[in-house]
Amino acid sequence: MLRSAPWRRYLALRFANDAGAKLNPMKIAFVFPPMWSPHSDGSLQIWNREITKRLAEQCDVLVYSGKFGSSPNDRVEGVRYRCVSTRLDNRFLSRFHYFHIALGVKRPFFSTDLWYAAYATKIALDLRKRCCDVVHIYNYPQFAQTIRRFNPKLPIVLNMHGEWLTQIAFTDLRARLREIDLIVSCSDFITKSTAETFAEVATRCRTVPMGISSDAFAACDNRRESLGTSRRLLYVGRISPEKGVHVLLDAFESICTKYSDASLTIVGPEAVAPREHIVDLSLDKSLVQSLVPFYESGYLQKLRHRLSPYAARRVTFTGLVTHDRIPEHYAAADIYINPSLYESFGMSIIEAMAAGLPVVTTRVGAVPDLISHKRNGLLVDTADPTAIADAVIELFRNDELRISMSRTSCETIRKQFSWDTICSTLMRAYGGLRGSHEVAA
Repeated sequence: MLRSAPWRRYLALRFANDAGAKLNPMKIAFVFPPMWSPHSDGSLQIWNREITKRLAEQCDVLVYSGKFGSSPNDRVEGVRYRCVSTRLDNRFLSRFHYFHIALGVKRPFFSTDLWYAAYATKIALDLRKRCCDVVHIYNYPQFAQTIRRFNPKLPIVLNMHGEWLTQIAFTDLRARLREIDLIVSCSDFITKSTAETFAEVATRCRTVPMGISSDAFAACDNRRESLGTSRRLLYVGRISPEKGVHVLLDAFESICTKYSDASLTIVGPEAVAPREHIVDLSLDKSLVQSLVPFYESGYLQKLRHRLSPYAARRVTFTGLVTHDRIPEHYAAADIYINPSLYESFGMSIIEAMAAGLPVVTTRVGAVPDLISHKRNGLLVDTADPTAIADAVIELFRNDELRISMSRTSCETIRKQFSWDTICSTLMRAYGGLRGSHEVAA
């Protein structure tokens, strides 16, 4: 059978492709935001780390980043890192920022071409020597413009992990987006908004979501068959006003008056995002006004004072927890609650789903892309503690619903949000860019 001509042609082509891939792997460069280390545990860092290490199994992968004390300038899990000094940028920005404020410019300073311009230029010049097939830039379209200037034939991917393209007046944004080969967003919510706002580049917009290593949470699956007598609630994320933690505490006050064994664990550091980055851009005026008092002094301190003594004894604030320890908290919980007022994706939601936890979450941003009401979670109105409390109590009283949602959540994660699936989607997109680039060249 193997002697037939079709099989010989198939095997010859297969071996030739494998050999060619090893001899001439795709070269991909990633440009990480210069003010953050790519080796910490933020959601963007996790995405970058999980994707690049998988791509490095078949591609030549390079990540550009700023210089930090612990940043390696070498290979990590097969990925090369090149640290670029931002000392000049930092000195300039620290001075010019005050002029930006004094002039009364309303748009965020990071939307201007002056934002880490030296960093982008150094990378653009270095890329000229490396003959990459694709460069993948996070969040800042002005970096794409600089890189394009020095590398006119290099395919460029712009990856947005928020709604900035439709919210912020970046300089000459429409013209610059037309020069970008692929615009990747972390959710269908953002992709749709971008395509509708910039119809001329709609065909270049794609969704490549956040992912999850389901193996890290697999041990949690076996204990989801019965709720038992415990009532352990969990929130994982930054402690910041737009995350709605104050709404969650108000809901918990109501819950613990009905269930004396209820407890709430809040996992994450106090890390208040500047109002102008999320709140002022994404929320309606009434919600913005309701959050103003929380920005006047420490948010965490206000949360602690908000709790009654009775509820306070049942609430635990863990502070910062490393990402490898997060599964322990999901494993110890019975219900996950996401009270956020805004979500561009919802990383903790898919983590909770992977752990087999029933999810109660607000109906905001990209969340309806992840949660189908009463199939794999419960959706409630934003900033409504009564709605959150009612949903949690419904799950306390309905084991059948909770178990059904748990099973559906695990299936959803395995089919749609595994890192391998996401990496394959990205590779197909890169392959199309590489092909068009070679034809053009």
